[in-house]
Amino acid sequence: MRLASAAPCVQAFPAFTSPSAGSRRCPQTRLLPLGGAQAASRSVLACPVAPGSCGRVRWLPVSYAAGSGAVGDDFVNEDKTNVKFPRELTAPGYTDSLIILGTGYRDKFFVKVYAAAFYVDYSLGTDTKQWKEKIGIESYDDSSIFYSIFKAPVVKSLSIILVRDVDGKTFVNALNDVIARQIKSPNAEEESSLSTFQNVFLGRNLKQGTSIYLTWLEPARMLISISENQHPHQVDAEIKSATVNYALYDGFFGNSPVSPSLRSSTAQLLEALLTQ
Repeated sequence: MRLASAAPCVQAFPAFTSPSAGSRRCPQTRLLPLGGAQAASRSVLACPVAPGSCGRVRWLPVSYAAGSGAVGDDFVNEDKTNVKFPRELTAPGYTDSLIILGTGYRDKFFVKVYAAAFYVDYSLGTDTKQWKEKIGIESYDDSSIFYSIFKAPVVKSLSIILVRDVDGKTFVNALNDVIARQIKSPNAEEESSLSTFQNVFLGRNLKQGTSIYLTWLEPARMLISISENQHPHQVDAEIKSATVNYALYDGFFGNSPVSPSLRSSTAQLLEALLTQ
């Protein structure tokens, strides 16, 4: 993990930069390497922080992804699958940068199926006070924080990278099972959205290395992008149902997540960030 600070408490390293956000930073901002979410929380408290000369709250830690290894400035490694995720992402259909918050994996019958990473709007890394206001929280509560993020006007994206071959029908059926937890008797709007969701995967052979992006622009708009590599350039489908979108989101970040490691990784870092 890295901590941005205006106070040079330890040896400073080059600043985490983004083409879309670089002009917003104070020149004193530096990054300090930390050893994990808990260490981050302690180090933030131990290191005095003052607003930069630009008059803003200093921008806060940007993750190596809790529990994952660093593989240079640009990527984060999901340890169990050895999949490398970019630290910063521009998802199809959204022009601003997203930053990584956590990584994890999903297995089925002890066989790893895919690695996953969760990204959020870059504003989390530039002004935490403003980000808290967007989410609408005053204190960290693990049982409600993910729901708050979903409802807030904050863009988030889930990146899934397959680590084995999966046919489209098997993949979409697994996600349908996740959605069915929340939606027992879909109405007409939900039926239409579920049909769109299913059709984008059916008939595809999802080979190892295929990447899938689920990007929530807002509660009622989710974009789906599928690519044979980690660089999708187009939106393959758009889901316009807040209940369907939430059902899928809840499957990853609710109380019974399909990837507990992803939820845990993200929750640890969010707590370290949002309790400061």
